[in-house]
Amino acid sequence: MQAPGSLSRLLSDDELSLADWYGEPLPADLADAWAERLQRPPSRARPDAARAFRERLAELVARYWSGRDAAMSYRSLAVAAEPGFERALLELCYGQLLLARKLAAASGHLERGFALAAHLLAPDDYFRVMKRHHTLSVLVLSDRPAEPCGLQALLREARVIERLLGPGARGISGPPRGHRQDTLG
Repeated sequence: MQAPGSLSRLLSDDELSLADWYGEPLPADLADAWAERLQRPPSRARPDAARAFRERLAELVARYWSGRDAAMSYRSLAVAAEPGFERALLELCYGQLLLARKLAAASGHLERGFALAAHLLAPDDYFRVMKRHHTLSVLVLSDRPAEPCGLQALLREARVIERLLGPGARGISGPPRGHRQDTLG
């Protein structure tokens, strides 16, 4: 069975990027089948540490979309993740999963992930992620999960909100748009 979407990227041998989006929704039944499959011991006798991390992160994604306890998987993986790339990827990925359901906890994970990733990103990727986070920061988040949305739908909604707020309006989470002290200001 071919892994779908972000699971395919996480389980491949291709290099992972901190600038990619790993929070695209998966159908619950497919995610459940993959969560079961990824819970089994690895097919290799002893996978290397990087491979094991990728498989556990893929399991976290599958658990999240299957409706299982992904928070427990996140906490477990947070302890095991190596500082640097793995920790940044975990925070960004988990934040993206939470944001896809418009959960308020997403903001903290995305901010931590970006802070950890900033020095690891190529300049183009740095600005791509910063701009994406800036655009998404106007979304109204809640403690109650919303229907899952993919990145393009989230960006579309955020752009509509930005237009409705108008120039210089105060965003949901941040200073007035004209008062930023970074390159987006």
